[in-house]
Amino acid sequence: MGMKPYNEPNIIPVNTVMNATINSMAVQVYNAISFGIQVFFTGTPTGNFKLQASCDSAINAISSGNYSGTNLPTNWTDVANSTFTVSAAGNVEWDYDAPGFNWVRVVYTDTSSGTSTAIITSSTANIKGF
Repeated sequence: MGMKPYNEPNIIPVNTVMNATINSMAVQVYNAISFGIQVFFTGTPTGNFKLQASCDSAINAISSGNYSGTNLPTNWTDVANSTFTVSAAGNVEWDYDAPGFNWVRVVYTDTSSGTSTAIITSSTANIKGF
């Protein structure tokens, strides 16, 4: 089954405060040729961003058009060499070719002990399929 290129904005809600662990929405990359993810933030974050991948089935979500509830993945693994440590306002970006997994998400781990006032201002996944 082919997939058209698409852009998924706000995979982390705008104005999310970066003072705890944050998991973005699960983004389906089944049949994707490549994807890119960008996250922008203000303030002074203290923590790390990384990607996690899941090989849980994407077939049910594709056929039903249901991207929520029981069709979402539950098994996640850290993507090697995807971690960015952040300590100032800015952005992070990942480009990934030929993913062998079905889902991807961004995880932010706060190391400020909950005191950070940094804020997510934009987070977008861009998926190129065939």
